Amino acid sequence: MNLDWAFLSASEGIGGRIKAIPDDFRVEEIAPDGTVLELYKTIERPDSGEKYTHFVLQKKDYSTSSALKRIAKALRVGQKRFSYAGTKDKFAITTQMVSVFGVPKERMASLALMDLQINGSWGAKDKVQLGDLLGNRFRIVWNGEEESTKEKVSATLEELEGKFPNYFGPQRFGSTRQNTHRIGELLLRKRFQEAAMHFLAEAGEEEHQGAREARAKLLESGDFSAAMKDFPKHLKLERTMLAHLSENPSDYIGAFRRLPRYTLLLFVHAFQSFLFNEALSERIKDGMVRKEDGEFYCFSNHYGFPDMEKPGTEWLCGKLLGYASSPNEREQALLEKHQISLDAFRVEEMPEISSKGSFRPLLSPLKDFQFNESTFSFSLPAGAYATSALREFMKTG
Repeated sequence: MNLDWAFLSASEGIGGRIKAIPDDFRVEEIAPDGTVLELYKTIERPDSGEKYTHFVLQKKDYSTSSALKRIAKALRVGQKRFSYAGTKDKFAITTQMVSVFGVPKERMASLALMDLQINGSWGAKDKVQLGDLLGNRFRIVWNGEEESTKEKVSATLEELEGKFPNYFGPQRFGSTRQNTHRIGELLLRKRFQEAAMHFLAEAGEEEHQGAREARAKLLESGDFSAAMKDFPKHLKLERTMLAHLSENPSDYIGAFRRLPRYTLLLFVHAFQSFLFNEALSERIKDGMVRKEDGEFYCFSNHYGFPDMEKPGTEWLCGKLLGYASSPNEREQALLEKHQISLDAFRVEEMPEISSKGSFRPLLSPLKDFQFNESTFSFSLPAGAYATSALREFMKTG
């Protein structure tokens, strides 16, 4: 499946690369009230309850889940006590709001772990919910040849007029193997064995040599018990499935159900994201992104980001297709191209991965943009990808 999407701008790109080291990619969460959770800065807020503690987590080279797992271990509490508004990049320095049940704010504030720090904590009556954020502020160091770089960036910025295609970024489809959407598609097609083998044995651009060899060996042998000995310990999700398949070699649905529901939904959502990107790319190639049947416009919120709860005239919202969607002519042609129906998103064998569909702005604002000393700075709404913004300037991938 092609993951190359059309560019909105025609200006020459600057090439280069990002994310050479974690310090090159900095992400600061923007709270619902517009407060930026700045790096290395303590946030103070009055207590509003005692049941939960809200705290600002700053992490370096940790995924959100792995950071909270380490914190939970240090506090000797269960990881399920924690909740957060949104996940943050691993290979980066990031801040985000987190809540924990039943841990005093003083205990959180005194926590000291390498590459993790608490930038403020206070009591609260409710937990932090998924989506309780406006967006994120980015500071990203660019590495490349600097000939006419500022001029090229300025030309692209002028052409974009403050917005860019709201594509899902490459990390949505898997950081290295780029096959998450393919697994989701196979699950929707009820090809559970094929989906399992794709997840377990497809190496793609896997960088870890031991993992590559283990996947290749499983693909050739189909021996799940032997694979348990070969798969590296860090492949925890794969090993969880392999443990089940070692005892139940043909129960692929049961093996998938050993994974967290969040992971299962990630597969399906990745395929929805792929269809969204492909449809948006097609519209850009056609030279227009105009309202089509079943779509709507919304207004901006107080921060200048799209608010799909406020019907209006500013931001056009298109569909993430699901079983409850009403496809227009373009979407129906897309489904026919991939030989899949909307009914496929209702999976009777695994109802927990069924998806009714939703909406997403087709374009995203590029707020507070600056480019100085090979460093990009800008803010994006929740759900928008910095990599999708930067590809317009870099014209790479």
